[in-house]
Amino acid sequence: MLKKSLLALSLMVVLALMPYLAQAQGDEFDVLGSVMDTTKKEINAKGVLKGNKEEAEKFREKIVTGWWEFMQANSKAKPGEYCAATFIRAKREKRDGGVDLFKEGAAVTLFGPGGDYRGALLAFNPLAEDHTFPKLKGGQKVLVTLKQGDEAPATLNAIYFENVGKATIPMIVFAVPSIEALMDGLEDRWNFEVLYQGKSIASITWHSGLKARDELKKCLAGKSFDDKSHLKD
Repeated sequence: MLKKSLLALSLMVVLALMPYLAQAQGDEFDVLGSVMDTTKKEINAKGVLKGNKEEAEKFREKIVTGWWEFMQANSKAKPGEYCAATFIRAKREKRDGGVDLFKEGAAVTLFGPGGDYRGALLAFNPLAEDHTFPKLKGGQKVLVTLKQGDEAPATLNAIYFENVGKATIPMIVFAVPSIEALMDGLEDRWNFEVLYQGKSIASITWHSGLKARDELKKCLAGKSFDDKSHLKD
C-alpha cells in the first residue's frame, strides 16, 4: 500500500512536476505511451472470445485471474531506467449460453525513474474503448479520489494522459517521490479504485505484489526481468 503521508506528498509533487510531466508524451520520456500500446495489444485479443472456444476460455480465465507484465518502457533505456510493472485484470461477465466474456478491465502500472525524471509514477488506464474515464486535454491536472485497501480515501490531483492511435487510451497518473517509497508500501494483495466526480472509473485488485516488487528491484539494479514468469495465480 502507499502510506498516507506518501499520498499527501503526491499532490505537492504533481504540482511541482507539472511542467515536466506535461511533456511526458514526447520521445524523451515515452514510458506512458509504450505501456498503453502494450496493454492495447493484449486487450485486442478480446476478439478471440468470438472465435475458437478453447482459446476464448483460456484468455478469459487469464484476464479474470490477472497477471503482471514487466518491461523497460523506453527503447533507449539504460540499465536500471524506465522500469515498469503493469498488472492487468478484468471482471467476469456471465452469459446465458455461449462463452462468458469479461468487463470493466483495467491496468495499474508502477513506473521507475528515467532520464531527467527521478521520481516514480503510479498510473491507471482502462483496457477497452467503452470506458468511463473522462475526456480531457493531455497533460491536464485532474482532481480524483484514490481508494486503496482499507486506507481512508484521498482526493488529490493527478495528471491525465492519452495515447492517440487507432484507439485513444486514457491514463490517470499519480506522481510519487521515489520508486523506493512506492515499493516500500507494496502489499502482496491490494485493491485500488479511482473515482472522478464521484463516479468510479477504475477498480482493480492485484495479487503477487511482493514478487512484482522483486522483479522491479532486479530491473532497477540493471538486471533483466524474468520473462518466463508473468506472475499469475
